[in-house]
Amino acid sequence: MDLGLKGRAAAVAASSRGLGRATARALAAEGASVALCGRDEGRVREAAETIARETGARTLAVVADVASPADCRAFVDRAASAWGRLDILVTNTGGPRPGSFEAASEEEWEFAYRVTLANVVHLVRAALPHMRQNRWGRIVNVASLSARQPVEGLV
Repeated sequence: MDLGLKGRAAAVAASSRGLGRATARALAAEGASVALCGRDEGRVREAAETIARETGARTLAVVADVASPADCRAFVDRAASAWGRLDILVTNTGGPRPGSFEAASEEEWEFAYRVTLANVVHLVRAALPHMRQNRWGRIVNVASLSARQPVEGLV
């Protein structure tokens, strides 16, 4: 399939494994240069190297915690700097820790907010100036199924 992404530059948040990694690989297979990020340096580097080897695409591994506003900005800016542009942002991130409403501490609620909503705002704010400069951009926000229907044991 040709999605017209050859020569485009993408940043995929939380992409060292799972859905984020699969998304990064799919974009790379379509010809995009892809920046990946994750908290574990070894894991994100391995993901980027494997994707580059399998697809022939340019990849960049960035150590970043998407729960941190500064890391969100730094990740997007490094991707744009490495490729000279940023065309695609995928705000894939994890969700809150499992547990009941009553058992969740204030810290757990703050963490859930940071990794399900605040990080999307920080990533998009960082990406928009780059996309506006190029007069082209696509943003894909990945959310949990629990946004549509409750999942037992997940606040």
